[in-house]
Amino acid sequence: MSEAEPLTSPTESNANKPLPTEPQRPGTSGTELGLRANREKASSAYQRAQRAEAAYRAKRRATYARKDYEAAKEHFKNAGKNLKEGSKHAWLAIKAGPAVLKEKQEKAREKKEEKDRQKAEEKKRLWEEKAKKKSADSADGEEAAPAEEPVTATV
Repeated sequence: MSEAEPLTSPTESNANKPLPTEPQRPGTSGTELGLRANREKASSAYQRAQRAEAAYRAKRRATYARKDYEAAKEHFKNAGKNLKEGSKHAWLAIKAGPAVLKEKQEKAREKKEEKDRQKAEEKKRLWEEKAKKKSADSADGEEAAPAEEPVTATV
């Protein structure tokens, strides 16, 4: 260092120098650029495939949902008709309830009459048998008189 030059700090000397316009870095090789481009292309293709797959699944689910909705709508329509029809018939059955009860009462009355008729016939038969025995016993004492069978009316 010569004495003619004053001592300056290294920062002062850099202040006078112009700044570099472009950063100084080593150049990128073509292989690296190719690999980077391939990766970006593959990444975008993968994203497109993912979106296409999601769209396909959504479309498929929407198709099934539409079919299910139509089936449910049809079932509810039929259920409404059937409920209306069932309610109508239930009301008619309730209105006809007294007639059903009267029919049952009539059947029970006929059954009771038949049972009473059979009971009366059985009593009549037993009474006739007793009468026959008495007449047979009394006929033993006398000469055997011709026994007439009593005439019975069938009911």
